Order: sequence, then structure tokens, then C-alpha cells
Amino acid sequence: MPDWKKLVEERLGSLNLPPSAKQETLAELAAHLEDVYEAAQARGLDATASLELALQEIQDGPVLLANIHRAHAEEDLMNLRTRSLWLPALASLFASSLFLFALTEISLQPRMLVRLNSSAAHWVYTLWIVGQIAFGALGAFLSRRVGGSRPARVVAATFPAIVMLASCAIVIPVSALMQHNDFIFHEPGRLWWGAFLWAVVPAVTLLLGATPFLQPEPAKRHA
Repeated sequence: MPDWKKLVEERLGSLNLPPSAKQETLAELAAHLEDVYEAAQARGLDATASLELALQEIQDGPVLLANIHRAHAEEDLMNLRTRSLWLPALASLFASSLFLFALTEISLQPRMLVRLNSSAAHWVYTLWIVGQIAFGALGAFLSRRVGGSRPARVVAATFPAIVMLASCAIVIPVSALMQHNDFIFHEPGRLWWGAFLWAVVPAVTLLLGATPFLQPEPAKRHA
């Protein structure tokens, strides 16, 4: 059986990839050539013909190398976007939602209902708005920590407000249409007021918390 990994290295030369990615790429190409070789032999070709057929898969070395580099570049970009945008954004959203849920549960306790009376909603909302400072800081910090750009940090920090705005602009109207509830269409001011309270105001406090982390990370001093 040919040494497929060695054959790939000989024909493609030095792969300009990180060591781990290089070994993974060589292993994948070697496994592919082996599959082609075995499939050719299963069709009745002899060893020489099967080997030639397999090596045709990597015959155009420059084109194959360009495709490999492009694939790895796209994969690295996707990984960076996930680590610098989506994971921090989801962390900010989860923390904000969990805090609102906890405040709501606390406000519904009998003792709290007696103490707060009709001001319970205002109490919950005020504390939730103040808490957005911490959640905006969390999203921006996590994004900057892994090298996220400033726009990525802003989106990660304000993601709870973005979700709220999408709910007010899309989810609620669509849901009302599906349920044949035309109240919000007769009273659009209430929807806009809700969007202001639950999207615009939180966005301001989220950005307030994110502000310290929107500047470039200070360079580390070498001793």
C-alpha cells in the first residue's frame, strides 16, 4: 500500500499552514486518495492504474493549494466571528434575560407583592435597566478578550436590546396578525412606547457599560 501522506507532501510541497492545520490537511488528503485508490481497485483496475487515478486528484497542485488556503481562511474567519461576536452576544443576552426572570420571580413573591404593591413593575424595570450596564460590559469585554473589532463589541454588548427591538418590530406584529388581534394596529403608539422602553433605553445603558471596553486593549509591557 502506498504511503499516501508522503505522496501528498511530495506533490504539494510545503503547505503554508499552521502545524496542526497542516497535519490535519495532509491526513484528510491522504485518506481521500486511499479511498479513490481502493474504489478503483474494486472496479478491477490494477495497482498501477489505481495509483495513477488517485494521484490525479492532486495533479493540479497550485489550484488545490489555493483552495485549501481559501477554505482555512474562511474557517478561521467563521471561528473568529463566533468567538468575538456570537458567543459574547449570547452571553450578554442570557445574563440579561436571566436577571429579568429572577427579578420578576422575586416581585411575584407574596411578601414582595404586599411591600411593592402597584410599584412592582416599576421596581423590576428600574433594576433591570441598571443591570444592563453590567451585561453590556460583559459582552464587550468577552469580545475584546478574543480580539473582536469595535463593531463586534458594540453588537455583542447591545444584543439584548437588538433582540428586544426585533421582537417589537417583527415578532409582536406577526404574532398579532396570525392571531387576528388588531389592537396594536389601532394603538401603534403603545408598540412604539414599548420599543422605546425595552429596546432604546436598554441600548443606552448597555452601551454605557460597554464604553470602557470599546477602546483598543492596552499593549502589554515586556520586562
